[in-house]
Amino acid sequence: MQLMPTITESSVVRLWDRLARSGREFQTVEGEPLRVIYPGRTSDEPGSDIRDAVLRIGGREVKGAIEVHVGSRGWQAHRHDRDRTYNGIVLHVVLQHDALMPTCLENGVPVPVVALQDCPETVGSALEPPSYPCSRLPPDLLTRALDDAGMARFEEKAAAFRADMQASDPAQVLHEGIMRALGYSRNCTPFLTLARRLPLSALEPFIKQRDELGLEARLFGMAGLLPSQRTDAPPPVLRGPYVQEIEARWRAHPCSGSLTLAHWRLFRVRPGNHPARRLAGMVRLLRRHGDGLLEGLMTLVAGASPEDVPAWLEAGLTVPAEGYWADHYDFGRSCPNLGLHLIGGARVVEIVVNVLLPFGVGWGQGRRAGHLSHAKGNLSGKASRLFATHPAADENAIGRQMRAQLGLKRAAVSTAERQQGLLHLYKRYCTQGRCGECPLGKYQWTRDKPQ
Repeated sequence: MQLMPTITESSVVRLWDRLARSGREFQTVEGEPLRVIYPGRTSDEPGSDIRDAVLRIGGREVKGAIEVHVGSRGWQAHRHDRDRTYNGIVLHVVLQHDALMPTCLENGVPVPVVALQDCPETVGSALEPPSYPCSRLPPDLLTRALDDAGMARFEEKAAAFRADMQASDPAQVLHEGIMRALGYSRNCTPFLTLARRLPLSALEPFIKQRDELGLEARLFGMAGLLPSQRTDAPPPVLRGPYVQEIEARWRAHPCSGSLTLAHWRLFRVRPGNHPARRLAGMVRLLRRHGDGLLEGLMTLVAGASPEDVPAWLEAGLTVPAEGYWADHYDFGRSCPNLGLHLIGGARVVEIVVNVLLPFGVGWGQGRRAGHLSHAKGNLSGKASRLFATHPAADENAIGRQMRAQLGLKRAAVSTAERQQGLLHLYKRYCTQGRCGECPLGKYQWTRDKPQ
């Protein structure tokens, strides 16, 4: 088949998306039947065109990413066979199968190929929006379902925090939760590892003494991000007295078990999200709550009201950029327009919604006492109410995918609770191929129930 010069890779992605949602069965180039259980979501990040797909190939269920090309030769032409970033690919979708070599991952594992060249009549309809079975519900029932799903996700987080607090100090659990949230999507694991290798109790002497340089030396040194620990460090002339002082403090009292540069994912990380800048923000957040991170942040929740949320909570967690980090995102590296905050905006909302409020519920329901013990009984219910009224954050890729899937306008997802509901449905049902178990089915039954 001759390919039209106007066909682009993005057009093939749209074509596949439409065909995948049509319910039809495909056959791989290798001769195996293929059925799409969940088509996944498109992605503009390195590694794949489509993520979180659920497929049945032959007799086995497969979950993972899909790579799309106009011709199957694109796999080798783009050197995906030499890039371990693409080792999570489970299907190669092409318009035309024109390669002589099979599609293989960097680790040598072969990947099945589906060619769409046998259905050219559908190419012209590739730009039409796909339909979704769950988009047939009216908006009022969908938003009700999202409220329920969002609260279910919130309560699961609270229960997880409560379970962690039974095995560990509550202040350490809160510390780990905040550190993980600072890692954004790419560096959650190294941030959590750092919080466990360098627990809050090891930082408290520096916090009580208001020793900011000591805190920075400990955190940056254990993170393996000091210039002396890195192969990508700038020349010494760019470091300056501030960095030299931190290096000296670390050399005077080094700790074993430091992370290395290999633990961190820095490729295509925006400067404002760089781990070094986030750690500088964490130092200042710890310094702010010198009498105790747990007491300070739970007092913040106790003093909040629905009328001043999110301003009250977010102000208590926002860390302005100052000193060396006002214009630096890493040691010896600066750039314009970094922003006014080391921790602010979307990261603060992430901490409030996914850490502070569910932790407040779990801690309020726990048995351990503190100087806020008189208020713990009320704190749990209050944190739940604050979550239910918290405005929506900036929309991410999963939120956009799910709104399109459900046919909802942006205004319908007006609260953090509904945003969390989208995530809950996506992660618990869509990406697990559990469409038949999705709670949206209950609301479909409610709509169709005879009056």
